[in-house]
Amino acid sequence: MSKITFRADDDLVERLEGLDTSKSEAMREALRAYLDGADRDDDGAAAVSDAADAGGSVDDVIRERVDELVADRVDAALEERVAPVGRSRDLNVNLTLDGVNAAGAGEDAVSSTHVTEADGRKTQLGTAESDAGDAPAAETCDKCGEAVDGDHVYCPNCGEKASHRVFCECGDELRSDWAFCPGCGRRTSAADVLDRA
Repeated sequence: MSKITFRADDDLVERLEGLDTSKSEAMREALRAYLDGADRDDDGAAAVSDAADAGGSVDDVIRERVDELVADRVDAALEERVAPVGRSRDLNVNLTLDGVNAAGAGEDAVSSTHVTEADGRKTQLGTAESDAGDAPAAETCDKCGEAVDGDHVYCPNCGEKASHRVFCECGDELRSDWAFCPGCGRRTSAADVLDRA
């Protein structure tokens, strides 16, 4: 015989304690009566449903219609989930070639907007002519003496830092007096110097 634990309200426990039989015997009788009644109800429901199926074509029509509606809604929900979400992204790629044809390519440069796929930020890229006014056209590298264009941050020959421009980890150029990057909000190394002053 297996053990079953029942949880009951205090009122039911008091009524159970008021019976002449033991609690275990009373619970076994109640469980048998309940299960026997459930078996009879299932047998009666099965007989009624068999009779309804034989002569109840309305139930069949309702079931078929409900099945059709459910299938349509499921198909519609799946189409919404599978449909491409979001917008298409434009990605512009600019290549800079070092070598024989690099001088001719710089003259044909055109201003363009570069969209990064990671955060959607747009950064205006200038032409060789517009940059020529801001910085000298060609400087020499302090380490190897190679000519370095003004728009280069590093020497293409040896990798030495050619300019004293500062960039954030996100790629935005920073001014030396800025405490935070305007693009991503990171604290700059200049912020520590400014805090001490």
